[in-house]
Formats: sequence, C-alpha cells, structure tokens
Amino acid sequence: MGIAEPQQVRAQGHFGELPRQFSVFATLALAFSITNTWIGYSATFVIPLFAGAGRVVICCLILACVACTIIALGLAELASAFPSSGGQYHFAFMVSPEKYRAPIAFTSGWLSCFGWLFTTASTVVFCAQSAVVYLIYALITFVPTAGKTFLLISLVGMVVAFVTVLATSDKKQPANVLSAWHNVTGWPDGLAFLLATGQAMYGFLGMYGATHIAEELPNPGKNVPRILVLIMLIGTCTSIPWTVAFMFSTNDLDAVGSSLLPIFTVFEQALNSKSAATFFTGWIVVIYYGALIGCFVTSGRLLWAFSRDNGLPYSKVFSKVHPTLNAPVNATILAGLFIGLFGLLYIASTTAFNSIVALAILSSNITCTIPQIIMLFRGRHVLLDRYFDLGKIFGPFCNTFSALYASLFASLFCFPIFLPAETSSMNYVSVVLVGCLLIIAALWWGGKRKVFTGLNVQIEGLEILGPEMVVHSLVTSPPRQHGSVPEVDTVELSS
Repeated sequence: MGIAEPQQVRAQGHFGELPRQFSVFATLALAFSITNTWIGYSATFVIPLFAGAGRVVICCLILACVACTIIALGLAELASAFPSSGGQYHFAFMVSPEKYRAPIAFTSGWLSCFGWLFTTASTVVFCAQSAVVYLIYALITFVPTAGKTFLLISLVGMVVAFVTVLATSDKKQPANVLSAWHNVTGWPDGLAFLLATGQAMYGFLGMYGATHIAEELPNPGKNVPRILVLIMLIGTCTSIPWTVAFMFSTNDLDAVGSSLLPIFTVFEQALNSKSAATFFTGWIVVIYYGALIGCFVTSGRLLWAFSRDNGLPYSKVFSKVHPTLNAPVNATILAGLFIGLFGLLYIASTTAFNSIVALAILSSNITCTIPQIIMLFRGRHVLLDRYFDLGKIFGPFCNTFSALYASLFASLFCFPIFLPAETSSMNYVSVVLVGCLLIIAALWWGGKRKVFTGLNVQIEGLEILGPEMVVHSLVTSPPRQHGSVPEVDTVELSS
C-alpha cells in the first residue's frame, strides 16, 4: 500500500485532532446502535402492511436488505480508500474532476449534514423526551462504552422478543399470511410495493455511521469496511427472523394497521398482556435512546469535519476540539440546537415533519451514490490502493446498481403513500429537497465558493492533493485558500 495505515487516517483528517478512542468492537457497537434494523423496521412496517399485508411486510424488507447491502459494499470500498470523518462528501471530493470537486463536495457535505440531523430528529421524536439531549452531552466522553452497552441490550432484546412472541402467542397467523395480498394505498400493486420498500429502508438509515468515526479508529482503511459489512449482516440476520416471527404471532392485522403504536399492538396480541406489551415496547424505547446517542455523536462528528474545510458558517467555531473532553463539543451542541428547533416543526405540522424525515432516507441514498456515480464515469483508477477492493467486475456492478436504485427511489420518495392525496396526507419531500438545495446554493454563491477548501489532506508532514496518487512533502503548511497550493516538494506514491 502506498501509505502506511497509521498515517492514512492523518491523511484523511488533517492532523488527527481526535484521539483513537474507539476499538473495532466499540465502533461496530456504536454504528449498529444507530442502524438497529429490527428496531427501525418495527417503527415503519405499518406502511408495507397497508401496501400488501404480511407478504409485502416481509418481501420488501428482504429487497431492502439486499439493495442496501450492495450500496454499502460500494461505500465500503470508498471508505477503505479514503477513510475520513467527512465520509461521503470526502469520497465525492477525492474521485471528482479537479474543476468540479469543490462544489460537488460542498453539496454532498450539506446533504449529509441535513440527512444526519433529520435522522437524529426522527429518533428524538420517537423517544419523546427532549431532556435526552442533556443525557447525551453527559455521555459524550463515554460513547464507546455506551455503544457496547446498547448493542448488548439490542441483541438480547431481539432474541428475548423473538422467542417470547412465538412461544406465548395462542393463535398463529395461517400460512397464507405470506401469500395474501391486500393493498389499500390506492396505488397499483407494483408501485405500492416499491413505495413500501422505501419505508423498509428506514431500518438501514445511518448504516454508514462508522465512516464518520474513521479518524478515531485504528487501521480505518481496513476496519471501516469490515464494520459496514458486519452491520449489514447483523441487520439482515436480526430483522428478517424478527419480522417473520411477529407477523405470524399477530391475530388481527387490521387492528395493528389502525393502531397509534403498531408494535405495541403486535406485542399485546402475541403476549395477551398489556403489561408484557408495555415492557417490551419500553425495551424498544430504551434501544432507541442508544440509537439517539449514536446519531447525536455522529452528527457532531460530521459537522466538525465539514467545518474544518470551511463548509459551515462560523466554521472556525465549530471546527474546534475541546481540549479536555477530546471531542467536537461545539459542533455537537450545534447539532443539539438544530434538533431542538426542528422538533418545534413536529408540534406545528406532523405532515411537514414526516416529509423532512423521509428526506433523511433520500439524502442518505443520494450522498452514498454520488461518488459511486462519478467513479462509473471516470473509471476505477481514481481510487487509491486499498484493503477492500471489489474488483473490476463486481465493483462496477455495485456502483451501477447503487446509481440506478438511488435514482429510482429519488423519485419514488416524492410520491404520497396513499391516494387520493389530500393536504394532510400529501408528501412534501420534493418541496423540502428543493428548499435544502436552495439553501446550499445560497451559501455557495454567498461566499463559501471562495473559502471552501474541499479537503486539505495532510499526513503528518505530507499532503495529498487529490486522487491522482501524488503526495507532496510540505515545507510550510499555512491555511489553504480555495484553489491555492502551499510550497511543496513532490514525491510519487509507491503502489
């Protein structure tokens, strides 16, 4: 490899301001606590239930598992080549043509920030406890330990719930629960199935959280791809059996679909006890608290990384690392303030709030596929030598699939779930997306195009000026302005 792994994280993260406080297991625990596919799908399965009953609930989850795994594989290869807390916007910068890399990275960075903040906000609303912000701040220096704890709680909870609902339910659904199709959305069956699959993807929202911890993880070019693959494997192996179990353990799907809290009704029907249903629903809420901690911390890391490259207003403030906590406290507080203000929207309009939450899934897909689309046009030579290499055949396949899949769902996420569409049930994702793009454009043309550096990539005295695999030895390292290059001695990378 051209760059030794201990230096690689410094290459992608300026001077490595954050300590390597995360082990591989701690990072896996934090990342899975964010994703928690079986929990995420327990909150959104009711839309697939409306789209085609039990058959669609299970089948669209399987499709989402396969599709998100392929997207994650393409992202894992990029994370192996360019590990950084910046994640997708960094990948986009490194593989883009020099002329366009700054605006592409700026747009991707802001979409990533919006996506993570919206994701965190959706978790806050589910927990319905605004005071959790203070809990997260108190735990900010204990994140690795907290992640391990919530991983254990999640996996134990899944096994206990799985066994309990199957063992205690008096009446099981007949086998035709997997063959019956009852679509009440108003859309044709095929389109209703695709719309339901989009909701199933919520279970994999945040699957790339490990990429934003890369600079706090040893050997990130090797370990981040491993963690991404393991997250998809654990998510698939927990969500599908759990979904099959609770679908067979219910006895009134109509009651589940009309419930204000469908998963509570599932537990109540399966366990024949409101007390037991309350206990298991409470367990799920506790796991959501773990997801909230992971989302909150990851959002702060991303805002911090983006600030280092002058992507945010007042970047100098939000790019600072607290000297004793060794954490980007200012950026994390910014995330908390945004989420608090965003929560007010839920009070004003749940329809608008739900549309913005749907945008979290959409922006995740878009930012994960932007660098993959660029690679398809430019070729795989733009990738640096890396540990995780998909090869000349499977790599382009993953990139092509990701591009087509994201393009399809970029339009589908703008469709209302039910017909006829009314003001209260309309989907405003397209409006919110255009609004976000207008904000990004205003920031770019309002001055950020002059100061956004893209990536000032340095390795303890070395600087990489793009994906052409040329390393420059720094003589001096003043802050780079957009388009400027410090005085350097050129050294070619060995492959």
